[in-house]
Amino acid sequence: MTKILKYTGVLAGFIAMLVFSACDDDISPVVEELDFDRVFTPLELEAKISNQTTVAFDWGFNKGIDSYVLEISDDSLMFANIIHSVSLSPEQTPYVYELPAGDSQYSVRIKGVSGEADDSKWATLAFKSLPENLFANYDVEMTGIGAITLHWKSGKEVSSVVFSSASGDVPYTVTDDEIAAGLKSFVDLPNAVYRIKLMNNDKVRGAIDYVLEGDVLLDEGADIPSAIAAASAGDVILLQAGVSYGFVGDYMIDKSIKIKGLDGKMPVLYTTDGDRMFYIGASMSPADSMVFENLYMSGFVNHDASQGQIRGVFDMEGEACHIGSVKFQGCKLYDMGRQIMRLRGGADQTVGAFVLDDCIIHNLGKSSGSYGVLCGTGTNTNVTHVQISNSTIDSLACHFIRYDKPTACESIIVENCTFNKAPYKSGRYFMDIRDAVISNGVEINNCILGNTSYGDEASIYGVRKSDDIVLSVNDSYVCTDFVNSSYSIVDMCNSLGMSSMDLWSDPDNGDFSFVTDIVAAGDPRWR
Repeated sequence: MTKILKYTGVLAGFIAMLVFSACDDDISPVVEELDFDRVFTPLELEAKISNQTTVAFDWGFNKGIDSYVLEISDDSLMFANIIHSVSLSPEQTPYVYELPAGDSQYSVRIKGVSGEADDSKWATLAFKSLPENLFANYDVEMTGIGAITLHWKSGKEVSSVVFSSASGDVPYTVTDDEIAAGLKSFVDLPNAVYRIKLMNNDKVRGAIDYVLEGDVLLDEGADIPSAIAAASAGDVILLQAGVSYGFVGDYMIDKSIKIKGLDGKMPVLYTTDGDRMFYIGASMSPADSMVFENLYMSGFVNHDASQGQIRGVFDMEGEACHIGSVKFQGCKLYDMGRQIMRLRGGADQTVGAFVLDDCIIHNLGKSSGSYGVLCGTGTNTNVTHVQISNSTIDSLACHFIRYDKPTACESIIVENCTFNKAPYKSGRYFMDIRDAVISNGVEINNCILGNTSYGDEASIYGVRKSDDIVLSVNDSYVCTDFVNSSYSIVDMCNSLGMSSMDLWSDPDNGDFSFVTDIVAAGDPRWR
């Protein structure tokens, strides 16, 4: 009890002293300014990523700091490998830095420095750059046998290009001049399926898959049939970019072969005589294939509109065949008189797969409109799988597909395609598959269908089929000038509410780029 009172008395006396002191106006404040032996840590540190690898650092405002030290490390808060260090004045915020690679882990730390106190403690932050691909929107250009040129975004920090294949990894150093140009050429590369990586030391800055192939390169004017005859089964015949190759048509191909144009302007193939380019030899088997890639295939004789048209690339005039696949990849198929491929006649004809991808078909069927891109008119003229994708089909005076009697088809799939004037002639069908057997049905996916007007008429027929064939139309769109007078598929599609002339830049001259980005459908090249 005594201690309690004693402490109480002392406390009362102390309070009285404070009261009396407060009445004296001449006494200075007890504390004018707090003094610290260390400057404040910049705790508002943040990092904002833009353009995959550009980072902007900000850290707010701190009093009493003369400068900052900022360091970047390519790890997560370990700071074991500092890749950049800089001294900054307080006014140099935000600080922008180009990171050495995308999709990579980094850390930043910053401290304040003052001549009046000790440095602050480090403020730290972990962050990651966004995925990047410096090859995006740039091409790999094949220039010859075993020769390619790579293109990438110029001026970016890279150290090497690595070719990865089943045989291993082969690195190639990139020079300063090549970095500035965003370009490097290679020769004497072996044929292989490559994963090509653009590196900055151990960081991947870009990657692209590329198939390097080619067994013989033909000079301009070389004879295509002679080259096929001399080739071994499975060979790839390369054609020079931007030149022409005329040959006598009606040529039988009896081995697996690929004919491919070098990158750049497509080489032109045309016939000097004959009714068709090729037909399929009876000796071919379901293990065999034909591939035509990056070619301009002209239906005009001698590539001259005044000299008439051939019927098509393939016209099987009763010859028996059984082949695994026929594929057109990245081709322009122009001015064929009747069809791209037609199966007909009394002999059994089977194609395992008819594939048309990344192509443009223009001005088809002018000499006779009874056919189509693919035409099969007999019960024994069968294509097991039909796949037409990522393509533009324009100006057809014939059906798009006439496949009205075959009995052994499993599927027809048409997707990511742009159609205009397909067809645009009286009595023609978009598809005529009325008596066919198609076990897994027909799909039309993510397509755009434009003008069908011809003369004073505004419509064509839609899809004529039997009740047994399932037709599925998904995420596809019609312009207001796509009109079906019967067998209509208009109501199965979404209306764009505008004509083809309003949707596309110049459809009458083959420009199907959008005036307004209204849908992500149709041939991807126009998006």
